[in-house]
Amino acid sequence: MKITTALCLIGLLTACHHKATTNKTPPSPAQVLAQSQAKEWRELDKENALVIELESGLVIAELANDITPGHAENTKTLTREKLFDNTQFYRVIDGFVAQGGPSSLPEGFQPANGQLSIAPEFSTKTKQAFPITELNQHDGYAERVGFYKGFTVGQSKDQKETWLLHCHGALGMGRANEPNSGGTELYVVIGHSQRYLDKNVTVFGRVVYGMEHLQALKRTTSLSGPVDIKDENKILSIQIASDLPADKLPALEFLKTNSPSFKQFIQARKTRQEDWFIDRKDYIDVCAIQVPARLKN
Repeated sequence: MKITTALCLIGLLTACHHKATTNKTPPSPAQVLAQSQAKEWRELDKENALVIELESGLVIAELANDITPGHAENTKTLTREKLFDNTQFYRVIDGFVAQGGPSSLPEGFQPANGQLSIAPEFSTKTKQAFPITELNQHDGYAERVGFYKGFTVGQSKDQKETWLLHCHGALGMGRANEPNSGGTELYVVIGHSQRYLDKNVTVFGRVVYGMEHLQALKRTTSLSGPVDIKDENKILSIQIASDLPADKLPALEFLKTNSPSFKQFIQARKTRQEDWFIDRKDYIDVCAIQVPARLKN
């Protein structure tokens, strides 16, 4: 009888401990970031970052040189030739994209270095599985989705084909009907995600700073987006961040997307246990997760 009572008591205590453990409220996204370690953050990759100077301020975009090396290198080469200086965002469609660069070039013009049109990089294929931080969530456009060095990416089931996604802030290269006709037509997704464009246009970067300046651009008058904006939305210059003095740039740092805190951040964004939330889905779309960024202390 005493043994039975003792076993019941142990079982009761175990059950209470299990209940207390399972009822513990997971941390909020803000708490995850507050508890993250300094080593889990990284600085801006200045050699692979474009600094776009608009009349209203700076926009900074990181380039995905690991996944789209051709577009990253060619765009940097044309940038250093100042091809994009004194141009404009000439097609700005509300809820869609802002497209800019040299809308026309002299007949026969060729840059000393770089190419005006290059082969597409709709995706990259590797012999071995390409490592990403996967979002274990059903996605209608890709068999796997997740993050790589801050970029939202899609993948094939075997992880050997990888591409960047058309999420808000994605930097892409516009083209005509011919797949290899892109090279100077920069665009940024300023509206909701345009995932149906994935693998149809090369996405090769993402805006990490100054998105408000792109949102403030004057919109094209027609929804179809003809080139009808004159002398506005000026691009004063585009430069490579590493070519600028450090004091000319904000001291940005980003949570590493392969860090334990980022994985915890994804879970916190999915579950949303804060008291404000009434209807909780335990689900989040990959484009709804903004990689945390902050100014370095």
